[in-house]
Amino acid sequence: MSYRRRQTALNKLVRGIRSETAERIVVILLIIAVIAFLSGAVYSFSTSRPISMIFLPGGGMRIFVWDLNMQTHAETLVVFIYYALGAGGLFLYARAVSRPSDPRTTKYMLFFSFLLILLAALGIYSGYLEKFTRP
Repeated sequence: MSYRRRQTALNKLVRGIRSETAERIVVILLIIAVIAFLSGAVYSFSTSRPISMIFLPGGGMRIFVWDLNMQTHAETLVVFIYYALGAGGLFLYARAVSRPSDPRTTKYMLFFSFLLILLAALGIYSGYLEKFTRP
């Protein structure tokens, strides 16, 4: 392969990376990585005693451990989903405020962004309360 062919292939690669689509993909991957880090994925992967879920003697299940120093894998997934809902609500709110096109569309976007943020906040709060209640 000649030097000129390598240069054109490299230029095509650089142009592809600098495109708007590639930037969006990188931003989305960074947001997912931050949400995973905040939800406790590092703890779930690095713990020496992994717990997937707690089964109670009466036949019930518990996702949240009643200790702040421990976390189940199911708790990690639940918190990840709540954080993702909150991030989606914030994204929808920013989209509605920054690009108001149709008043009706903007109104619905603001309403659903409020609902997503409220659902995420209530879910995280109830999970936090669940950490302090013993079975």
